[in-house]
Amino acid sequence: MRLKLKQARDRIESLRLALVSPEPEAIGAALPGLEQAALWLAAVEQEIREGSPAPDGVRRELALLKNDLRISGRLIERGMEFWRVWAKMLGAGPGYTQAGQTAPARAEGTVWFRG
Repeated sequence: MRLKLKQARDRIESLRLALVSPEPEAIGAALPGLEQAALWLAAVEQEIREGSPAPDGVRRELALLKNDLRISGRLIERGMEFWRVWAKMLGAGPGYTQAGQTAPARAEGTVWFRG
């Protein structure tokens, strides 16, 4: 049980490092490890539900896992906020068609002619 928790924490750590990496591909590389971590955590949950006695250090590993997930969650939230603001800034310019071409700019305003 403790080994599975430690392995899951290692995978979460890989995600955290990927989230602070300048290379977006690092996040994709961390995803298979997260799937494995989810399987290990499901196995630990099943063991607990079946009444298996928790070895020494399991509570500590669970507390550390909770902290690791909190940190990774905050990184994800901050990244999403960054991209939301960035998309909003880019949206201030011309849009794009479904074909990926720049859409014609819409002129809004009033034109006055005199004379």
